[in-house]
Amino acid sequence: MPYEVKLTKTAQKVYGRLPPKLQAGLDKSFVHLEADPRSNPNVKRLKGFPGNYRYQVGGWRILYEVDEAKKTVTVYEIGPRGDVYKGH
Repeated sequence: MPYEVKLTKTAQKVYGRLPPKLQAGLDKSFVHLEADPRSNPNVKRLKGFPGNYRYQVGGWRILYEVDEAKKTVTVYEIGPRGDVYKGH
């Protein structure tokens, strides 16, 4: 059963301001996350944050949380590699 990918308001704002080419790359990653949010060469667990992962898209990162019970992937942060981890 596929997962549902949801973006928080913060993630939606960032996504909306990105160039179309980068949005297209993120859209592809969301399709991968719907199929399987854990097994992809671009996915890694975030240390110290159980159930949280990051997906690498070029120099950008998608930070998200997986809820197995609801089969949802909540994207809470999208940003450049150097900046995205500062709040965590």
